[in-house]
Amino acid sequence: MNSMTGFGRAELDSKFGRFTIEVSSVNNRFRELTVRLPRPLSAIEPKVREQVNAVVQRGKVTVFVNLIKPEESPDVPTINKAAARSYFKQLRELQKELKINGDITIADLLVLPDIATPAREEPDLERCQDLVSKGLAKALKGFLAMRSKEGSAMATDMRKSLKIVTDLVKRVEKKTADSVKHYADKLETRIEELMAAPLRDSVRLEEEIAIFAERTDINEECIRFRSHVVQFRETLKERGAIGRRLNFLLQEMNREANTIGSKCSDFDISSVAIALKEEIEKLREQVQNVE
Repeated sequence: MNSMTGFGRAELDSKFGRFTIEVSSVNNRFRELTVRLPRPLSAIEPKVREQVNAVVQRGKVTVFVNLIKPEESPDVPTINKAAARSYFKQLRELQKELKINGDITIADLLVLPDIATPAREEPDLERCQDLVSKGLAKALKGFLAMRSKEGSAMATDMRKSLKIVTDLVKRVEKKTADSVKHYADKLETRIEELMAAPLRDSVRLEEEIAIFAERTDINEECIRFRSHVVQFRETLKERGAIGRRLNFLLQEMNREANTIGSKCSDFDISSVAIALKEEIEKLREQVQNVE
């Protein structure tokens, strides 16, 4: 089982400079991927997405790629001669038109836009794509290891909670059985008091007890609840995205817990049913971060 929270980082040195790749994620209902690349490498984004989507099924994932160029190969500026000639010609014409004296110097031209521009060497996209893919694989390895480690810890906590809810269901069953007997004794005692004589015709009394027992019978709900717990345990052992299935099973458990609580009017049983729902809610909160 994997958590949806994770982080991985990798650095890779090359002739183009140092690549830094970071992959991070938080929980999300679906898979949402954001890729941030240096502008010259924007064309390789589809390949980056394909590589991440192959190993991540759910979560809000962010991939950040940075490239720091080596200091020994700075950008070399170049002079735009065509722009300089055009500016010079227009300035001479403006001088004549406005009758302005003086010389037009190189310094005057260099302050104008687009005269001196840095010559940026375009990166080899194919080679850069290979390098980013290699670095991304390394970052994803650490990222997935973190998600797996956190997922294992969450699974351990969930198994403890499953043990608690199973014990709570057993307590509810025992208390329900005791409450039927207690109701029968109480009802018989009350009738005898009202009649001021021993109760001889027990047919009506047995019918009343049977109705109460049927109304408070939670055997079916407890059987279904245990079935959901077994499925939950088995699902925890599976690989891949299991968060949605776990969430569905918890919804079914909560439905059974609500029915148990509504059938049992005894205060002690209601208290146990509330504790059962609280433990299910703890599980639900944990499941929200399962891939």
